[in-house]
Amino acid sequence: SQQKTNVETLIDYYYQPEVAAEVAAWVNYITPVVGAQEAMADIDPEMVDNQLIFPDEATLANAYIFRALSNQEQEKYNAEFEAVGLGA
Repeated sequence: SQQKTNVETLIDYYYQPEVAAEVAAWVNYITPVVGAQEAMADIDPEMVDNQLIFPDEATLANAYIFRALSNQEQEKYNAEFEAVGLGA
């Protein structure tokens, strides 16, 4: 569908290293895009070594990684969220 194509085009855009670096510089948040750190040198050289955006292995070793929920956990979470968020 056209909507799917539009979404894929938008995602492809944000995964361009130069664009990902610009977004990361704006939001100061980690980016998983390969090449973004190199692209950051042209955008803001002071941010190239920013551990909040481009954490090194030592920083990642101390980070907490969220796990994916099982289907059962996701269904329970959704039901509880709807009960609170929607007053259901």
